[in-house]
Amino acid sequence: MDQKKTEQSSEGPDLSDWVDNATRRLGRTPTIGLALGSGASFGVVHIGVLSVFHEYKIPISYLSGCSSGAFVGALYAGGVEGQALDKCGKEYGWLDAGRLALPKMGLASNAQMSDYLQKRIGDIGFEDLRLPFYAVATNLRTGLLKIFHSGPVIPGVRASCALPGIFSPVEIDGELYCDGGILMKIPCTVLRDAGADFIIAVDLVHAQQKIAPKNIFEVIRRAADIAATTQVRTELESADIVIEPRLPDLNKFGFNHNTIQIDRGKASAIEALQKWQRQV
Repeated sequence: MDQKKTEQSSEGPDLSDWVDNATRRLGRTPTIGLALGSGASFGVVHIGVLSVFHEYKIPISYLSGCSSGAFVGALYAGGVEGQALDKCGKEYGWLDAGRLALPKMGLASNAQMSDYLQKRIGDIGFEDLRLPFYAVATNLRTGLLKIFHSGPVIPGVRASCALPGIFSPVEIDGELYCDGGILMKIPCTVLRDAGADFIIAVDLVHAQQKIAPKNIFEVIRRAADIAATTQVRTELESADIVIEPRLPDLNKFGFNHNTIQIDRGKASAIEALQKWQRQV
């Protein structure tokens, strides 16, 4: 590695050697897929991760997201990045996500999310995004995974974010959908199937504190995390790099530590990429 690359790697991740080697091996420039995992309000961490990709000019060819990962992914794929994305992360709160109501199938509706996204990316379709983006949700009738990759973006993202017991399911084309995290908390295989040569996953499940729950929200969260352990492990087998932010001291259902989350997302992304860089 030359002096310039040595200086870059001391400051942040430099994947140029890997890109050069992979290009020679594949006969073309390799494609990178980024999978943004679910994690309720911990999804703000993804903004810190994406800021690292933006700062160090690491190209993303394919992007996937589940629940809050789908929300942040839609913003990024819709053209919100850099300082604008950072501003979204620092200011976002529950009032932007939904509104308390008395619906039949949830404590609240996340329809408010539509207004938030529309103001920032417009009423856009998946086909019009700047890169291929996949949002995963669960079909409540069939029990099967739904991968939203065509049609309007916002309904698919709302469906992916409809946490059972909290937000009401979202109806799309006569079917009811809820949080994709029931079946695929970190959508890595989606990216492999799409054609990504190299997959980076952001895991918000294993980074959380494992303690006895103290309220209804923590009971729901802990039960879901335990049930998802096997499928998370299976998905991560498809990842080449796993970014695990350190989050055990933060509240998964609060937005009072957004700036801390963004900073930890940046630090964990740089750490994981530099570690991988030293190994290749």
